[in-house]
Amino acid sequence: MSLAAARPAPPALAGRIERHRLANGLDLLLVENRQAPIVSSAIFYRAGARDEAPGQGGVAHFLEHMMFKGSARFGAGAIDRLTQALGGTNNAFTSQDVTAYYFAFAADRFAAALDIEADRMRGLTLDPEEVASERQVIVEEIAMYRDEPWDALELEVQAAFHGDHPYGRPVLGSPEELAGADGATLDAFHRRHYRPDNAVLVLAGDLPADALERVDAAFGAIERDGEPRPEVGAPRHPLELLRLERRHGEVTRLQLVLPAPPPDHPDHAGLRVLAAALGLGRSSRLQRALVEEGELCLGVSAQLAESVLSSAFTIGAELLPGVEPAAVVARIEAELADLAARPLGDEELERARQGFLADWVFGQERIHQQALAAGLAASLFDLGQPERLLAGALAADAAALERLAVRHLEPRRGGVLGLSLPEE
Repeated sequence: MSLAAARPAPPALAGRIERHRLANGLDLLLVENRQAPIVSSAIFYRAGARDEAPGQGGVAHFLEHMMFKGSARFGAGAIDRLTQALGGTNNAFTSQDVTAYYFAFAADRFAAALDIEADRMRGLTLDPEEVASERQVIVEEIAMYRDEPWDALELEVQAAFHGDHPYGRPVLGSPEELAGADGATLDAFHRRHYRPDNAVLVLAGDLPADALERVDAAFGAIERDGEPRPEVGAPRHPLELLRLERRHGEVTRLQLVLPAPPPDHPDHAGLRVLAAALGLGRSSRLQRALVEEGELCLGVSAQLAESVLSSAFTIGAELLPGVEPAAVVARIEAELADLAARPLGDEELERARQGFLADWVFGQERIHQQALAAGLAASLFDLGQPERLLAGALAADAAALERLAVRHLEPRRGGVLGLSLPEE
């Protein structure tokens, strides 16, 4: 019996999921999981950096900060104080495609999250002093990213890779753009995007029987008011390998980015397996070639960074002192060419599949992670997307992966090679 034949059916998203839609359009996912007396809430707005108007870079992320700085019922700092007083946690993130806010509370206290989210969906106070103070916080955050060699290199590579597409803009924006973002700018973005029919709310964990009724009581009276999200075309990536160099830090860092299809494309799942074969674990190809045996690099990684409209197959490496970047680039190109020239062996293929499977399952381990996984799937794709991705990765055979390597992992067809060289 083959390994593929012996493999059990792939797992599904954790928890029993019920989906409801309120009269005002709010998309609600109830993920029942009794493993602990905890409820995690997560609300996803289909609004991110790609939705910003020209010259208003960073507004989506700026608004994320201001969502904690005052609404009708909760003044500046009140949300964090209440969360701590109830023994919970909260946080948020902004990407190119979505902005999300999440809480975790004991099961008998989660209604506080509903009160907070409903109140700040209705509107924010946007006090001018708070706006100015938080603007400075973000300017300092931008400076921190620019000072970190890896982050600075990635920002330049992504800008070159995506060109004038919104994906090429930094999520944090620039100090110059933020200087022009005032309360009116933030309020306009909030009114345009932060509405129930543009949101997915997830409650996961030890849910009460009346969870749906509680959500309807908190959010049902909020009116839907807005236009459909404008369509954004897929980015056009370089048709040749662009090279950029910068000087930063004390060691040489390398990042190679190649175009890849978006997560809902049939080729995407197999490329995730190839990324695992290249960079997951000490026995992976790049780890052996560049670190364990080649002794060219201190560390190496390979991953498929995904967004709704496109993905990027990214290889990163931190070189040992004295190693020429050209030698590392040549070894990487040789490994990519080998993937396209001959199929993976049975053991290597199964190791890559199992590594991807382990990462997928680990991402569903905690109730909080289950809420985020379900919310991201529903807000960006559909609830079946994570399971289709896993099934496709586990079903990809060696011949199919070889074809994918030929189709997508040829640097001369286009991409960006970024080098961050030592300052001295």
